Amino acid sequence: MKNECSIVGDLLALWMDGLVSEDTAAFVEEHLARCAACRARLEQLRAPAAPPETVQEERAFYAFAARWKKKRRRVLAAFVALSLAAAMLAACLFSLLTFGTANFASAAWGLAQVTFLEEPWAEVSAAPKVVLAAPETDITNYMAGRGFAENEQERMSALRVFEKDGVQEHVLCGVNRSFARWVWQ
Repeated sequence: MKNECSIVGDLLALWMDGLVSEDTAAFVEEHLARCAACRARLEQLRAPAAPPETVQEERAFYAFAARWKKKRRRVLAAFVALSLAAAMLAACLFSLLTFGTANFASAAWGLAQVTFLEEPWAEVSAAPKVVLAAPETDITNYMAGRGFAENEQERMSALRVFEKDGVQEHVLCGVNRSFARWVWQ
């Protein structure tokens, strides 16, 4: 009987999957009808195997790692966004203190145009016409080079009027420590 239980034990998995011949299947079924120990072994094979603790611990670790990775990405994205906002704010503040305008892009563009040219002024926009110049440069020299003379009677603070052959040009002038800006109206 012991030898028979050993043979049936080896065949149980194959018998459950239907991979044995008809004669072997009849032998296994006949033995199972008589042997309670082999029936108990068959029930163990049919019952779903509980995962060992190490597998459960591994699953818990991977779940924790996935949550941590997701949280870390959110924190990193928030940090990058805050860093960019702080850099933009610092650039605006620096531009405001240095150039008198919070628009750091236009201030940097104007500074680059004026600093790296041989002339004391540079046209940065054609429509509307905008000229940036070194802060000590006077617009009357620029306009005299173009053949225009200033009409002092129509001058209003920062708005200056220049004439040439009956044609008037109105120029809004602004100056800060780094550059002068002349905008045609």
